[in-house]
Amino acid sequence: MSNITEILLQLKDKNITFDHKNISECIIQHKKSLVLYGKSTYTPDCCPNCHATNGIVKNGTRQSRLSLCQISGPNAYLSLTKQRFYCKTCQSSFTAKPPCR
Repeated sequence: MSNITEILLQLKDKNITFDHKNISECIIQHKKSLVLYGKSTYTPDCCPNCHATNGIVKNGTRQSRLSLCQISGPNAYLSLTKQRFYCKTCQSSFTAKPPCR
């Protein structure tokens, strides 16, 4: 599969994968826009709340819409699906964030 999307967007995060077959054109805020679809595959090492390493389970997903630079004129957005997690130790839920580099 071509990595043209990663090249165009200059994204270096290996934890984001793109659905290269699903790029749509739709109206967002009364303007014609391009929407690219991706998925974050990052899995946390520990709970950010209590730092427990055991007892973290998947707990659904969350959609985020990120603004990108314009591509050939129209506004562009990344619709990113992120995994939600639940910590059984402290009973909190969270979205995994990649480590800082």
